[in-house]
Amino acid sequence: MDLKNKIVEATERVLLTNGLAKTTTKEIARAAGCSEGSLYNHFRNKEDIFLYILQGKLKNLMEALTLLQSLEGKETVRRNLKRVALAALEDYYSSMSLICSIFSEPKILLRHREDFILRNESPYAANEAVEAYLLKEKNIGRISEKLHSRTVADLLLGSCFQHAFQLNFLGEEESQEEQVEFVNRILDTLFPEQA
Repeated sequence: MDLKNKIVEATERVLLTNGLAKTTTKEIARAAGCSEGSLYNHFRNKEDIFLYILQGKLKNLMEALTLLQSLEGKETVRRNLKRVALAALEDYYSSMSLICSIFSEPKILLRHREDFILRNESPYAANEAVEAYLLKEKNIGRISEKLHSRTVADLLLGSCFQHAFQLNFLGEEESQEEQVEFVNRILDTLFPEQA
């Protein structure tokens, strides 16, 4: 494993133990088995490492959303959205402690917002990707004209986020079967005619 990945893994362990506010670069370096100066060969500061980890935690969701854009007219809308929702549930669950900790550090939150602007991204990117897919499906007549695409996207991903938050808060885990059941209930509600 290269040093950058060792630093990332060590940072994640230290963050989960100490929380963001109490994590120092000295502790990260110790956990990674390198000098503190070595951290700065790969990252500008603790915040950079944190943001790098956070972006990586949503990898499954980003891959599912990228694939979703090529699925217009293929399989079923429900099956396509199910893939996205399951990926969202998994990524939100595994990253929840990191996502929540950013709000305890106003400087990191501000930097994260600024980075979004610099990269011309939006915290709504996932919702917008689902909305774009649904609009395509609506245009070819596979879903009802009455469905508000953005609202469906918000309800689908928002439900997954809320569920992941609650599980984390309660210290509970779900089996894959329970996750599928949860996602099916959301989709049954959003698309009752296809249930």
